[in-house]
Amino acid sequence: MDVLDKKKALTNPSSVFDRPSEVVANEQLSHDEKTKVLQEWELEARLLEVATEEGMNNKKNKPSVLPEVKAAQRKIGAEPTDSDGSPTKT
Repeated sequence: MDVLDKKKALTNPSSVFDRPSEVVANEQLSHDEKTKVLQEWELEARLLEVATEEGMNNKKNKPSVLPEVKAAQRKIGAEPTDSDGSPTKT
């Protein structure tokens, strides 16, 4: 098994994992690290949704990963953000 680059996972989860469920299944991350990785991924997904809405995302046909992130958070007992909107939108 390859050694996980935790720093990269914590700052850019989608560059390390293909799906949020892989974070849940990863045995090299502690529960707290999984929570932080999924929180970062949630923020990343929300920002990508905003960019898509504003026409700044060239990958418009790719479905949002946000529902998967929320499901992964619930699976490990970490509450997803209550709001369905982006933290950057008012």
